[in-house]
Amino acid sequence: MKVRTVAVAILFFSSVLSGCTGNDSDKDDRIEALEAELSDSISDHDSSLEQITTLEAALAESMASLAVIEGTVSNLTTTIAGHEEERSDLINQRDGLLHQLNISNGNASILLDEIATLDSEIEDLDDQLSELTSELSQRESQVANLENTISALGYTMSQLTQTIVFKTEDCPLANPGYFMDIGFDDGEGLGIDGDGKVTYDEVQTTVGECPGNFGMIYNQTTTEHNWAQQRVVEMGGILYFIADDGDSGWELWRSDGTVSGSYIVKDIRGEECETVQNATTGEDEVSCTNPSSIWDRTHDGVFMPAEIVAGNEKIFFTAYNQWRDNTWSAADLWVSDGTEEGTQLVKDLWPGWDYFCCGQEFDYVGISNLLIIPSSGNNPDRVLFSGLQATSTTNEDGSETGPTGEELWLSDGTEAGTQLVANIKPETKSWTWMETTYCCGDWNGSMPRDLVLIGEQAWFTAETDDYGRELYRYALGNSFGVGSGHYLVKDIMPGASTSNPTELTRGSGGLFLSADDGVHGQELYFTLGDIFTTNIVKDIWPGENNSSSPMWVTKLGSKVIFSADDGNNGRELWISDSTDSGTYMIKDINPGNNSSNPTGPMKEMDGFVYFSANDGVHGYELWRTDGTEAGTTMVKDINQGENGSLSWGSTAHWHGEYALSHSGHLYFSAYDEENGEELWRTNGTDSGTTMIVDANPGEGGSWPWWLISVGDKVYFTSWDGDQRQLWHYWENPGPVISV
Repeated sequence: MKVRTVAVAILFFSSVLSGCTGNDSDKDDRIEALEAELSDSISDHDSSLEQITTLEAALAESMASLAVIEGTVSNLTTTIAGHEEERSDLINQRDGLLHQLNISNGNASILLDEIATLDSEIEDLDDQLSELTSELSQRESQVANLENTISALGYTMSQLTQTIVFKTEDCPLANPGYFMDIGFDDGEGLGIDGDGKVTYDEVQTTVGECPGNFGMIYNQTTTEHNWAQQRVVEMGGILYFIADDGDSGWELWRSDGTVSGSYIVKDIRGEECETVQNATTGEDEVSCTNPSSIWDRTHDGVFMPAEIVAGNEKIFFTAYNQWRDNTWSAADLWVSDGTEEGTQLVKDLWPGWDYFCCGQEFDYVGISNLLIIPSSGNNPDRVLFSGLQATSTTNEDGSETGPTGEELWLSDGTEAGTQLVANIKPETKSWTWMETTYCCGDWNGSMPRDLVLIGEQAWFTAETDDYGRELYRYALGNSFGVGSGHYLVKDIMPGASTSNPTELTRGSGGLFLSADDGVHGQELYFTLGDIFTTNIVKDIWPGENNSSSPMWVTKLGSKVIFSADDGNNGRELWISDSTDSGTYMIKDINPGNNSSNPTGPMKEMDGFVYFSANDGVHGYELWRTDGTEAGTTMVKDINQGENGSLSWGSTAHWHGEYALSHSGHLYFSAYDEENGEELWRTNGTDSGTTMIVDANPGEGGSWPWWLISVGDKVYFTSWDGDQRQLWHYWENPGPVISV
């Protein structure tokens, strides 16, 4: 069947491309040949569809002709029957006259005339009957031929059959399409042989297309949601995120980009019921709710967003699954393989303890700062995180040792494989509870933050009483911990004061960061991981009380791009190769002491870093740089005038990514007065910078957030005027063909 050729060609096309070897020229030739074959196959497929249409038209015409001819045959049969009855009457009349002639003695001539007239009429009827019988024979032959034609057409169409289906499961919810199921009506499946209909188990090929380039994937219809899907990550081509359907609370969800493939992974908290007394009737009633397990929390001014990270086979996330003594427990570490049964608590770090244990209040919301270490070799997916184990340990002498405080942990997703790996701040504090003195514990710990993975080294900041908050690194070693260990890189600000290390960024074979040594203010530093190579790169704003405060440090090749204030030109765009001479301002975008305030998220794409900046004329618009003054230009004045189009900044815990690189374009959220905040993209040119999705038509805007690239699609959440929902955008791939 020609339609199967399409599917086979595509499968062959994909498999060959994935396994291509040889030089680029050979690959190009093979790709060109395969594309030509694919084009021919699609043409054959189209011809088959045209053939089916022709057959359907011929069948309809034949059926109509058959109906007409069958009517004619019926009329002829009736006419012949009438004529035959009339002929029989005439013959009877003639026979009567002949009898009268035989017995008559007179008037013979009159009888003979009447007999002759009847003979003439009988002869005419015989002629008519002959003609009618001949026509009837022809018509009956036509009927037979048409029946044979219809039978042949029916057989042909029963072999190659199509069923057109209206689709929403595979297409975006807001933009459904049509799919055509093609197969053999051979009676081998659940279908009836020869009825021209194909059942699901007889389908050989599905051909369809979702119209347009974008659409809504997931629609929460039960309640109004301003925030919708959040904390979006990808594993194995599947999106994982937290969402609230109005029934289960905020829980872990997944989506493959289809409506039917978007569903909750597990309702961790489930329905919780309690018996309460009705204030009016005084009777006991059962009250049930379904609370959330994954959400942002704030305690005593400490904000802790929910976190999700994805490896190659596991999702790690933070969740609350219990209520203890009228107060929430801290967030624990959970793991999921994407299934309900494979979603479980890794380890309870708070067994038997409430949030205000032993007369001490923990300034702690739960585990945080999850850093995924993807599987490699014999090592499974692992995660580093900052956590506090609120348990006591009974020592050999019977004494109790309290909690370790918030320290660095490592987990492979199993309880046995979840271990404290860096107890940087020792337990030295004693406490008395219920007239019993306990020793020793720690309720704060070193509180590891800003975790960054470079090769087999995890870099982070931690705080101790002796050194303040400084830069540390942890060598992962192998899966058994051999070769592992944590190290203080350098006490940049000597003594108990903190150097405030931030902006940890890989570059030039080492790590860039911003830090304050107590002499030069907050400036750019570089380190290879030891005390000797950890030094200030350049005192950009000289003076003890002056700080250039490097921000938005972003890798560009072996160098980094960042914003800094030198005290003369305001906050502008800088570059560094980790040397003093190689660290300089790229361009004074807003001339003079005024700041252009280059802002991220800065995104590298095709040798350029894209960022937001204000030149004092156009407001905050999209700029890009290749690290040179000439190569630092405004991409487009999207919202013309001085108000600008971009409102980028450090709101990732609310908005996620709102700029990303995908298939040679930068996708980003931008505002203009006509459309409001919508999804745009650029190839780096003015003409190539356009709005591509107007999810909320009009000037209100949809505020696209949580952008993520998966396969050939960009996923994001947008406000459609009623709710914030999950959408996607892709270059329309054309027909969807599958076996």
